[in-house]
Amino acid sequence: MYTVEANIEGYMKDIGATILFSPNPGRTIKEVRKSMEVSQYDLAQLMSLRRETISRIETGSINPTAAFIKRFSKYASIIKVFRELNARKDAGKKSIGALLNSTFMRAHFSLSKGELDSLIAIGHTSYSKTKKKVLRRI
Repeated sequence: MYTVEANIEGYMKDIGATILFSPNPGRTIKEVRKSMEVSQYDLAQLMSLRRETISRIETGSINPTAAFIKRFSKYASIIKVFRELNARKDAGKKSIGALLNSTFMRAHFSLSKGELDSLIAIGHTSYSKTKKKVLRRI
């Protein structure tokens, strides 16, 4: 059975571990960001950083902090799940509303309403850009 919270938590661990154990964490962050079709600008807005800071992390000019990796992993995981939820809806599996409770999401993952709204918007945009690829995976 598909559960939103289990998938997000699983993805968070996978993404975080991949970054932490990578010989080049910046490159790994860039690969994850690009795989989701998220711009440096959008990621910077979400992380409350400047776009230049994201660029410097991705190029290895500066190392990401543990706090950055944790937040990035959480946000990337939530975006990935929103993409999957959109794909499940398009595939006729189940509506997003039946799987997603925004009050629960905000409380369980310590998100503000603004963060959740931004993640949902980015997830929808990301899904629209990669719809065929995402639908093949479900």
